[in-house]
Amino acid sequence: MSLEESVEALRYLGLFSNLDASSIMSTRLYALHPQDRVAQARAVMRENSISGVPIVDEQFHLVGLISVSKIIEALADGRLADSVDSVMTRAVVSLQANDSFETVLSYFERYKFGRFPVVGEDGRLVGMITDTDVLSAIIRSFYSVYVHDQRRTLTLGSFADLSKEFENSSDFAYDIRSSGLTNAGEGSARLKAFLQSKGYAESVVRRASVCAYEAEINVCIHAAGKGSLRAIARDNEIIVRVEDEGPGIENIDLAMQEGWSTATDAIRELGFGAGMGLPNIRRFSDHLVIISGKDKPTKVEMIFLVDKE
Repeated sequence: MSLEESVEALRYLGLFSNLDASSIMSTRLYALHPQDRVAQARAVMRENSISGVPIVDEQFHLVGLISVSKIIEALADGRLADSVDSVMTRAVVSLQANDSFETVLSYFERYKFGRFPVVGEDGRLVGMITDTDVLSAIIRSFYSVYVHDQRRTLTLGSFADLSKEFENSSDFAYDIRSSGLTNAGEGSARLKAFLQSKGYAESVVRRASVCAYEAEINVCIHAAGKGSLRAIARDNEIIVRVEDEGPGIENIDLAMQEGWSTATDAIRELGFGAGMGLPNIRRFSDHLVIISGKDKPTKVEMIFLVDKE
């Protein structure tokens, strides 16, 4: 997928709103000071296979940038022994650490540069973003994709066939019927025992049962304890689906943020509703799909790859 194609996918699907420049950038920096020699900049670029070096002052404020084109000009003029500040670009196009992912993409589209320095609010250099960093962020986000139901078939293709398979041939089934949090987690405990009986490695069993537990707790908190837990056990993967009969998730992006929760104070006093359920599911599952919307039931599909272990 090219960067241009990724931009179009982003704009069409409306994903990645939880990303900003600070979560995309590389913090492994190669920087020089204005008094350093052009020959040093040339060596840094060659040794690290990079096309530009930011120039910073003693407080690490960004003051310039020297690129390969500037090195070529200095080489032609016999100025490799000159100081960097005599050839560097001073009007540097940079990103802010809190710039949105959309802003980052727009910079690559507009300026056609291969990399951008990233600065903090105080103007100090904190990272660099290359087009490779952007593509990596897109791939990571697609790897654990969560979408609304109207985008599901477009984004996931064959995943849509899972619905019939869950309805017709689930290997494990548990109906969640809990009026409170007292019995919450019984379904995930049974799932764990079932997977252990199938001989799966303990590590993948643990990941699957932890995610099932988090999803089951959400059913108890947000859907009056009414839902179902299903699983399909294959040689190379475990597929788990948790459905509820609750009011739905109006903003999935917001719900995926750590610490965000709509749980009541009473639920929090019991030690639940800390806003880590969905983030933990995303962290421990290999593929994740959340199908929901305002006033719609929620379906959480999780895939755990056995070979990954």
